[in-house]
Amino acid sequence: MLFWRQKEGKEIGKRNEELPIPHEGLPDSYRPRGLCPRCGKQSSFETAGSLPVTFDGGVLQRPNGERMATHSDRVISLICRHCNQGVVVIEEEWVGDLPKHKQSSGGTVTYRGIYWWPLPESNLSQDIPSEIADIFSEGVRALFADCPRASVVMLRRTLEAITVDKGESEGTLHKRLQKLTDNGALHPSLTEWVKEVRLAGNIGAHYDPVENITVDAVKELQKFVRELLRYLYEIPADLDRRRKGLQ
Repeated sequence: MLFWRQKEGKEIGKRNEELPIPHEGLPDSYRPRGLCPRCGKQSSFETAGSLPVTFDGGVLQRPNGERMATHSDRVISLICRHCNQGVVVIEEEWVGDLPKHKQSSGGTVTYRGIYWWPLPESNLSQDIPSEIADIFSEGVRALFADCPRASVVMLRRTLEAITVDKGESEGTLHKRLQKLTDNGALHPSLTEWVKEVRLAGNIGAHYDPVENITVDAVKELQKFVRELLRYLYEIPADLDRRRKGLQ
């Protein structure tokens, strides 16, 4: 089956060939590979179709004389080759190395993702308590809505929910986390990262004209909190199921 994909801004025709270069981000037509929001696996993707969603007022004349309105945003459907499920991506037009609305000169036209459905981490393991999973997922939604301050506040709230679930509900978050470290529930090597989430949450929650939080910083913190959930809930539950299966 022949399909068209874009690689680093250049369209190429390939025949069912896996893309060899890993991409840790989410897929779009510019890089049709990466982590699938549905199955969470590293995969490559095939385009199922696209539609324009934001017309920019321009007009393009085709070689046959037909005139058509140009658009700056579009929605595209990608099919994951691992789970065979569809992912919907809203993409904005780029010219060269900048989004079209920031570009004043020419360059290669590509489309790059800005929103995805379903959202990554929207279906967490049932090993994670539902109230904690809901808070974390809300933080992820805020991040992909380009609201880093709101996201980091929810990541901090996720830590608060974890401390309560682990039996520490009194005192400041700092003291609760220290108690979890002291009693062995939280490994000392994780303490410094947890501190970063707590402090970033304070920045996100309180206005300060000097200090601010960036999207890239929140992405790193979100990855850490996700790994923390695996460490505290998913891995122990999986080990317990394996032990029971050996009995």
